Parts: sequence; C-alpha cells; structure tokens
Amino acid sequence: MNQPSVEHLYVITVTTRGIGKALAASALAVPNSFVVSLSRTAPFLWNNRQNIRIDLNDTDRIGPAFKRIQIGLRQTSRLTHTVLINNAGVLDPIAPIGDCDDTLLARNIQVNLTAPLILAHHFFHFSRPFPGRKWIVNITSGASRAPYYGWSAYGAAKAGLDMATRAMAMEFSRIDPTFAVCAVAPGTVDTAMQEKIRNCTVQQFAQVDKFLELKNSGALHPPERAATALIRLLMDGQFKNGERYDLRELRQ
Repeated sequence: MNQPSVEHLYVITVTTRGIGKALAASALAVPNSFVVSLSRTAPFLWNNRQNIRIDLNDTDRIGPAFKRIQIGLRQTSRLTHTVLINNAGVLDPIAPIGDCDDTLLARNIQVNLTAPLILAHHFFHFSRPFPGRKWIVNITSGASRAPYYGWSAYGAAKAGLDMATRAMAMEFSRIDPTFAVCAVAPGTVDTAMQEKIRNCTVQQFAQVDKFLELKNSGALHPPERAATALIRLLMDGQFKNGERYDLRELRQ
C-alpha cells in the first residue's frame, strides 16, 4: 500500500474515546501526518493511520509494539516531528486508601506511571535514528499537585509522572539535543472519566459535588477543544523541555 509523504509521526496511547480519540483526530488533521494508536481494539493499517493492539497492563508487549509500526524506512527520512503522547489513564480505585482493592491499586500505578516510563524508554530508542524533533508529551492532572480524598493512587501516579517528566527531559536531552519531554494537564474535559466521578458517593470521593457542579454549570470542555489546542501548541513550538503546562492557561 502506498502511503502519503510523512513528516509528522504520532504514537498515542488509547485513542478509542475521550481525549485520546480527539488527539488522534487532531494529529491526523496535521498535513503529512501518520498516527499510530496503541489500544486494545483490533489492529489495522489504513493510509496514514495504524492501530496496534496492546493492553498496557502487559508491559512486556510495549517494546515489541514499536517494532510493528509500519511507517516504512523510506518515510522516516522526511520526519520533522516524532511524538509520543502518553494519554492512557485509569482513575480506579476511587475510595480512601484503607478501602481500596490491592489489585486495582497495582493496576492504577501500572497504567498511569509504570507503562508511560516503559513507553518512554522504548520510544527514545525507536526514534533516535530519525531526523527532526522528538517529543514525549505526558498527560497529567491537577491531582498531581493537590490531594483529592479518594484518589490516592491516581494522584500519586500523576505526581510521579510529573517528576519523571522532569528527569527524562534532563536525561534524554543531554544524550540527544533533539529530544524533549513535557507534561500537559488538559483541564476540565467532558469525558467518561468525569462521568465516573459524578457517579461516586461522598464516602468514595469527598469532592463529588464540585464535579457535579462543573457538569451542571457547563464548565466542562469537549475533548476536541483540548486535543486541538495541545497539537497546535506542540506544532507551533510553544512547549519547552521539562516544563508542565495547564491547557486552561495556554489556550485563552
């Protein structure tokens, strides 16, 4: 199959719904882009889009997944941007830490922190031979900076991801100056995760009323808005290595 000329390669985790789906659509809107999704849906390759089936709980499959990216060797010589967006995230368990299930706690840290670190490791080696700029964008949250009653694991994982962003930015750019890493908090976005939060009891999540009010007042933004802003800011060179950004402040 003949593929169009590729200048921008995006690898995005979990693009089946919400921000991930919107990120894939926004990346595809960039001229001469090729988008690779890493998700649990059926694999496919069509024109400038590929999905590789993977469950990020199975970290042993992350490295081999990069070997299945079918952009083609001749295409990589034209790349000006190679981007990994660590979008995958799980909120469960939502409960005080004393009431949490052991397995769900481990899964939360696995998906929200362990998998992004392993993805970054393999993406670094995968992208180093390519020309142009390389970026890792870690999707973070306000919960990385402020404690939320009932979100111990999620907040801890996102705080860890923020620190990992700073460390990777320092390490990777020292080895390869074309490499950069940043963290982006998308803000209050109307997603399935928000719906899950609103269905919690006060005993599970003490601030549930705040999130109900966000929905009722129309303060939630559509995923497409956040995704379009993120891709535009990245392509415009507005992000800096090692920094953490809040889209609510940048897209005004």
